[in-house]
Amino acid sequence: MQKARGPQRARGVFFLRPQKSRDILLSMYRLILVDDEAIIRDGISSCLPWETNGFILAGMFEHGVQALDYLKNNHVDVVISDINMPRMDGLELSGHISRTFPETEVIILTGFDDFEYAQEAVKYHVRDFLLKPITAAELGTALEKVKKELDEKKAARALQEQMKEKLEQSFPLLRERFLYRLASGKLETEIIQRRKEYFQWEDLGCFYQVLMLEIPVFWSELERIALSESVRSDIAEYDEVFTDQEENLVLLLQEKDEEAMTFKTREIAQGAYREVSRLRKDQIAAGCGRIVSSLADLPGAFEGARNALDYSRVLGLSQIVFIDEVRNRKTISPEGFTLYSGRILDQLKAGCERQTREAMDELFHYLENHYLTMNEAAYYFIRLHSILLYFLQEMDLSPEDQSLLSYQPDCFHSLRDAQGFFNRMIEEIERCIRKRRHEMMLSRVEKAKKIIAEEYTDPAFSLSRMCDQLYLSTSQFSVLFKEGTGQTFVEYLTSFRINAAKQLLKTTDLKSYEIAERTGYTDPRYFSLLFKKNTNMTPMEYRKSLEQ
Repeated sequence: MQKARGPQRARGVFFLRPQKSRDILLSMYRLILVDDEAIIRDGISSCLPWETNGFILAGMFEHGVQALDYLKNNHVDVVISDINMPRMDGLELSGHISRTFPETEVIILTGFDDFEYAQEAVKYHVRDFLLKPITAAELGTALEKVKKELDEKKAARALQEQMKEKLEQSFPLLRERFLYRLASGKLETEIIQRRKEYFQWEDLGCFYQVLMLEIPVFWSELERIALSESVRSDIAEYDEVFTDQEENLVLLLQEKDEEAMTFKTREIAQGAYREVSRLRKDQIAAGCGRIVSSLADLPGAFEGARNALDYSRVLGLSQIVFIDEVRNRKTISPEGFTLYSGRILDQLKAGCERQTREAMDELFHYLENHYLTMNEAAYYFIRLHSILLYFLQEMDLSPEDQSLLSYQPDCFHSLRDAQGFFNRMIEEIERCIRKRRHEMMLSRVEKAKKIIAEEYTDPAFSLSRMCDQLYLSTSQFSVLFKEGTGQTFVEYLTSFRINAAKQLLKTTDLKSYEIAERTGYTDPRYFSLLFKKNTNMTPMEYRKSLEQ
């Protein structure tokens, strides 16, 4: 057999000098030998290749006191001890090891005479008994069995440490899951009582409220974390923040007073809105369930917060919606919607653009005050879109932006989105109306010019006769004609007659009074005055100027 190198002796205690590298030594099990007979200690120490068998012979001692002193300051995996020794025998040493170092394995060396005595060591969980004299094979077999058990324990500890490490890493996630299941009513009372201590949840046992914040899906993970951390910094140490299955940020709040709870909830929501504005200049939806005083009612509060969140999405504003406000809402009436949408059409037809905007604002304010969900609001969006489409068809208008003609109910995330869409639709309709009116104006102005060209020679031709032919009031025609020509009817008619007179003066030898008659003037003198006013010359002066 391979023999170990000579041990170092100090005051009856023997230590083995390390022969291997530090890493190899650390992977081996440490063993000490306790026997009052030096010859036995030396024999056992040299009968096995300890390191080859996975052990380090860390020391040899004469009795239990020395061994126990060593154990107090050094880790030992296996103790091989004689049973009969001075000062402290093997049985007493086994008792100390069992009580103080329960992970240390003990192998007892005993003779035939004291075997019955050694049986008492069983209660100290002694691993094995070896009868003296012992052979290397017997010792090797015993150590092989002990090593196997130590390997299994080491593997179990490693697995346990690995699981513990994973548990520590997963603890925040597991804790969030517990809080979510607690709030959503997926845990039984007994489980809650056990787990809230494990997950270190401080339950005040007073009032609870659930606040839910919807984080937009297009936010980055960093922005989500920033908002979550900001919210955490604003809440009390006994309040909780976690995410639900829809990635909403959920706050489980506690307070000893209902009024204080309501105030705190609003303050936390306002803080979240400020942080959102700082991060993205966005707005988020926030819903709050009712205040409850029992964990059994917490799921109802959680569901209420989720429902309130749906209404908050519709409002599209950074304002918290309480489920109690929603439940107290008035039922929206079809008649009310018809009234407000009718006002929009009336103002459109009248061409009053500012009043049309005001009517649209009134309609959406009406919808907002009734706390509709997006599904409920979609019904009214479809109706309003149909009303405006019918108006376009009725007026034979063709908008340039064809996207306004199609509508998908799920394209809106809030009332604000919907109102923006319908405001754009109104703007397009008004643009079409302005274009149509301009075209009609040009058409009527051209018709008016044609009538003037045909009837200017008639002294009885007048504004009222013109309006009768165009089926317009004098005020309507005057505005239309002025807008289309830049002149009043009288100014244009006078200018047309003077130009006609100029042409006659240029191409004929007619007298001034004759030209006056042919251009619609019965009074030659008035004609001359009017001609001079417009040309700075009398009719005859004008003719002479043409001859020069």
